[in-house]
Amino acid sequence: MNFEELQANWRSQPLSIPQQKTGAKDNLIRQWHKQQRNVLWANIGTTAAFLGVFIVLGWVFISFHKGRTLFFSGSLLFMLLLLSVYLWVIWKGVANKKNDPALSSKVYIDDYLSKLFWRRRTITTYTWIYSILLWLAFMFYCLDITRGGSLLLQVSAPVSITLYIFGMQLLMRYTKQKKQLAKLDQLIADMQELKMKLTNDVP
Repeated sequence: MNFEELQANWRSQPLSIPQQKTGAKDNLIRQWHKQQRNVLWANIGTTAAFLGVFIVLGWVFISFHKGRTLFFSGSLLFMLLLLSVYLWVIWKGVANKKNDPALSSKVYIDDYLSKLFWRRRTITTYTWIYSILLWLAFMFYCLDITRGGSLLLQVSAPVSITLYIFGMQLLMRYTKQKKQLAKLDQLIADMQELKMKLTNDVP
C-alpha cells in the first residue's frame, strides 16, 4: 500500500470503527485480509527465490574457494547477510500488518502508527544497512579478484563501486526518499493529532 492509499484508508475510517454497519465493516476486513494475503504471497515468493540464491552462493563457495583468499569467502558472507537482512525487513513488515480494523479506533490508529514508524526506519536506517553490506560484499570481492593486477585496477574498481553505491543512496535519499519521508511525517503527525483528539474526547 502506498502512502496516498494509506492516508485515504485511515481518513475514510469513522472514529468508532466497531459501530460501523456490519456490511461495511465486513467489507473493510475482507479488503484488509486480501492485502495481507497479497503481501504474504509476495514475501513467500521472495523467500523462495532467496533460498535459491543461498544454494547458488553455497555452490560457488564449495566449487571455487580453493586457491582464493579469505576476501572471496568474506564477499559471499556479506552477500548472505545482506539477503538475510532484506528478508527480515520484509517479514517484519508483514508482522506489523497483523491488526484488525474491527478493533477500537485508538488501537487501530496505534497499529497504523507502528507501520508508519517501521516504514520510516526502513527508509532512514535499513536502506543504509543494505547499502553498507552490499558495499562490503563488493569490496571483499574486489580485493580478491584484483590481487596481482595493476595498481590502477586495484584502486579504480573499489573507488568506482563505492561512488556508485553511496552516490545512488544519497541521490535516492534527497529525491524519492525525501518525498516519501515528508509524506510519512505528515501522516504520522495527522494520526497522532487524531489520536490525541480521541483521547481528549474520553470523559
